[in-house]
Amino acid sequence: MKAKIVFLLLVTFIFTSCGYKSSAHYATNEISGKTYVNVNIDINNAKNTVLIKDAIIELLVGKFDAQITNNKYIANSVVTGSLVSVSESQLQTNVSGYAKVYRETVTVKISYYKKGEKSKSFTLSNYYDFTVDDDSTVTDSKKEEAVKIAISKALSNVFSKIAVNSFKK
Repeated sequence: MKAKIVFLLLVTFIFTSCGYKSSAHYATNEISGKTYVNVNIDINNAKNTVLIKDAIIELLVGKFDAQITNNKYIANSVVTGSLVSVSESQLQTNVSGYAKVYRETVTVKISYYKKGEKSKSFTLSNYYDFTVDDDSTVTDSKKEEAVKIAISKALSNVFSKIAVNSFKK
């Protein structure tokens, strides 16, 4: 029991004395306080653009503990998302030649800045595979759900990308 306590104290001492900080520390320093979310709307893909804004807000509130504001001028940080591309491809067909498995691939560009600092940006991509029953076709609701999941998967990497970008000056 004593050995465990000594070991835990030693590990704690090593991490604190060497200046270790988690990626969460760096990411939340980049985006903190009141945050304004902006989305560049693609006229050809307006429905999916709304999905990006919802996913970004969910991410910022959930992982960054940011306070979302509707006023850009009082915000400490501004995050802009834009849908670069959405594509659909067939992955598998049944014996009759009809598509059975589809893949929705999305590419999202994220730009952000803190007041008084230079803007930083990066691009994220991800996909979601979904199946269609033999006797049905791909409906808009299935496509929309697949795009929504692909966007969420792509944005799941935002936290680490922002942490890495925090070291680039």
